[in-house]
Amino acid sequence: MAPSQHKLIVSAVCIFSLSTAFVWSRYYKSAAFERPFHFSILTFLFSGIALSACARYILGHESSSYGPLSNGNASPKSFFADILKSPLRFRSLSPSFALLLFCLVARTILYWRTIRTIHCSWDGLQSFLPFLLAILAILDLRPTRLARHEHDTQTQKAGASSAFMKYALITLLWGLAATDTLLLSERTTGAICPAGLHIERLIPLAQLVTLALDAVFISQVGKLRQGNEGQSRTWHLLGTLFLTSAGILAFLGVWSCIDRASFQWNVFLTWHAVGDLVIDSIAVTTGIVTAVYLLGQLHVSLVSILLTVVSIFVYLQWRIMDGTMIKVWSNWWGLITGVWLFWGAGILFHFGKAATLQFQTSGEGIISRNRYGFYALIAFLLVFSQAIFLSPGGFRPTPGLIIANARHESDTWIARAGKSRTLKEAVSEYRERYGMPPPPNFDKWYDFATSVKSPIIDTFDQIHADLLPYWGTLPSILRQRTTHLLEHPSLSMGGIIIEGGKTDVSPLIHGTHRWMMDVTRDMLEPFAQWLPDMQLAFNLDDECRISVPLDRMEAYMEEGLKARARLGAKQKLLPFSNIQDPPWVKEYLNADESIWNEKSTWFSDRSKRQIFYEWISPTCPANSPVNKYRWWNRKAECLECSAPHMTNGFVSNWTLSGDLCHQPDLAYLHGVLLSSSAMAPSHTLFPVFSQSRLYNFADILYPSPWNFGEKVEFENNKSIPWEEKLNSVYWRGASSDGFAAHGAWQTFLRARFVHMAAKARMTIRAKSLFNLLPSRRDFFSTRATTTPSSSPTPQTTIPPDNNQLAVNVSFVGNFNRCDERDCTAEHVTFYGSATAEPPPSLDFQEHWRHRHLIDLDGAAFSGRFIPFLKSGSLPYRAALFRTWWEERVHAWRHFVPLDVRLADLWPAVSYLGGPSGLAEADEIAQAGRQWALESLRKEDMQVYMFRLLLEWGRLVDDRREDLGFAV
Repeated sequence: MAPSQHKLIVSAVCIFSLSTAFVWSRYYKSAAFERPFHFSILTFLFSGIALSACARYILGHESSSYGPLSNGNASPKSFFADILKSPLRFRSLSPSFALLLFCLVARTILYWRTIRTIHCSWDGLQSFLPFLLAILAILDLRPTRLARHEHDTQTQKAGASSAFMKYALITLLWGLAATDTLLLSERTTGAICPAGLHIERLIPLAQLVTLALDAVFISQVGKLRQGNEGQSRTWHLLGTLFLTSAGILAFLGVWSCIDRASFQWNVFLTWHAVGDLVIDSIAVTTGIVTAVYLLGQLHVSLVSILLTVVSIFVYLQWRIMDGTMIKVWSNWWGLITGVWLFWGAGILFHFGKAATLQFQTSGEGIISRNRYGFYALIAFLLVFSQAIFLSPGGFRPTPGLIIANARHESDTWIARAGKSRTLKEAVSEYRERYGMPPPPNFDKWYDFATSVKSPIIDTFDQIHADLLPYWGTLPSILRQRTTHLLEHPSLSMGGIIIEGGKTDVSPLIHGTHRWMMDVTRDMLEPFAQWLPDMQLAFNLDDECRISVPLDRMEAYMEEGLKARARLGAKQKLLPFSNIQDPPWVKEYLNADESIWNEKSTWFSDRSKRQIFYEWISPTCPANSPVNKYRWWNRKAECLECSAPHMTNGFVSNWTLSGDLCHQPDLAYLHGVLLSSSAMAPSHTLFPVFSQSRLYNFADILYPSPWNFGEKVEFENNKSIPWEEKLNSVYWRGASSDGFAAHGAWQTFLRARFVHMAAKARMTIRAKSLFNLLPSRRDFFSTRATTTPSSSPTPQTTIPPDNNQLAVNVSFVGNFNRCDERDCTAEHVTFYGSATAEPPPSLDFQEHWRHRHLIDLDGAAFSGRFIPFLKSGSLPYRAALFRTWWEERVHAWRHFVPLDVRLADLWPAVSYLGGPSGLAEADEIAQAGRQWALESLRKEDMQVYMFRLLLEWGRLVDDRREDLGFAV
């Protein structure tokens, strides 16, 4: 081989490896992979043009069977004309054309189907590509001539067959090790592949067929490149092949646009998606062109090994950096598969080189023949060292340090929240904290708060954060928008009218929600006489409503800060005004039934569809992760997305964990974001009072009627001491966190949790392909007894001692928030069969018998959390929705926070339910109980509501920059 040719091959190998590594490094973050048709069409188009250009300009000196190519100075018009004429010509000349065309088109369609239900796929199947190519080589052994090598390529069939049999065995074992390593190291979100006869269950078969098509395609291209025919003809043939494939896929894509949703998805691409498509298509095109060149110089086995090994090792680097691989390799089986993964790769490279040279390696010594294996072992030692030194958190991190820090921060906050002992001190503290005087009648609020012994007098940052953007809006506009909400009852808003110190409820409320406003009115009664006249619009739906784009929100907040500063500079302060201009409108209260048919143009119906990119992304900075990349793979956990609010695998910043701007993966992992039951949001800053909201929404939080009305409550006479509680994880509930349509439930929070609980006994080796081997270590540091959630009558296993941990989790009742297909799929998945009787609901007081209680978002916040805190059990909370009490109830001091991906669930439970963490679990549970009994009483809700409405009364007053209270 000439030195120049050798350099060219080395350069091609480097370019091929770099392009492969680049594409795989972007696999989870690029929007291109979420759009297989767009991606394939663009890639095939670029590849077809590039390959045709290579045929014309790089290899233009060769002649082919259909005549000489034109000279390199041909015009672009002539160049593209030749490309367009080529398909008919080559289809008649090459019998491989139809087969290759079928492989490209079919694998794209199958890949599209796989992406749609990626959570049912099997990771690591691409590792068997070298094995399939070896099988094809065995089945089709015939002499091959590598025209670019000086030695004769003729070998006897018997020798080649024997060599390829050995090679196939090694590739099989290596593929098993690679797949097993990926299984052991996978970090999943718990997305569910439904049980029963569903098309999703066929996704692994589609993957296998796709892999077989890839093997056939690579094998056939290798034969074409290593054949005796003119090379320019082969390059031109392949260029035509890719262009034809792009045309066929584009035709199929046009037909899919008939459906409205598909049309929007296929046509209205964001600039971010377009950028990803172009970048990744160019990268893949580079890989394809270099691969085509290498297939003419190297054996297909060597090229396939290079492709597979690079992709696997890029994945391993991710897992090394996030600390997963050190846990895998700390297990003896994981270590064995890791060593073989590297050593086997070295052996495969040796075989690939030997195959390229037609196994002419008899002159090599034993060291020379095995040097790639030694290189691979050295590489493993280096990578293993990297895993030890760079992995965060060590082998088995615990939340001990986080708990200690949380205890100190919580005690400091509580001490500062109630430090004022007199009205004068409270007024002074208010001014110092918020830069303006307190609202009129603040003295009446102070008297009320102290009379009910509120532990919190000074810290109400939640109220001021909620109301700040409304300071940037004129009072008259706030009143007009409130009226708009109340005179459109179809928006599901409940109204309360306060006039002359008395409260009344708007009659424009459906009977099923009337109780909410009646309870809210009861909450206001003790202090209504001190409130100015106002009208309030309360959201009767679970879902939040107001999502203001970031640029507008920043403008509101900037103007709000200026308005507060102007008020803070005033020396003379006035009381509430008696009248407003224009006054509050009340004509709608006497409207006839036709008012229910009036629709508001300010709100959009987004029920049963994804809201993330329309209603969350605009509220985030342009450089935030949610606007920089899309984490489309709903099966794979995005550790980079959760890293800002987690430390060593545990939530360390509960407030930040609700911010969706750094968590693009949650677009598919929460029912409200993916397919909410009732979502009617607005981009305009309407003054809507809601019981809970997502971090990125602007609804005003108020104490929930559900809790104030004691819809669920802890009965003190049912209290059980911690020592007598079962050391078990307990949850019962309904699948209420979204509407299940088109399989959306498979990634809902509650469904993922119940599914995870059913598999809680899985050990690290139980995930392995070789889980039939005896296991010595359970996933939990303590033994776990799991009650399958599919059982119609779940039983609680009573542990003989406190070191055992039981899991008692199940849905109850039938599935109702779903279409027929999904209701059946949920029933079969969680209850065992379509005819199985669902577990019955149990007495709510049953919760108190268990130590570990799980609280999860439903359609919005869960109303159980406050009773959980008061029970003396240990509440775990996985939630995106935030409520009025967020600032006063502290993570790791009063409850255990969980990331909604739930990867930290079992590590937290195993620590706090095991011998080393039981004391801390007891301390958190008792601290939460004591603080809830002091600060989350009905009286505390009234204290919060009283202060909130004083602040709001000032906001909607035309003279608000002159209103205040002074001692």
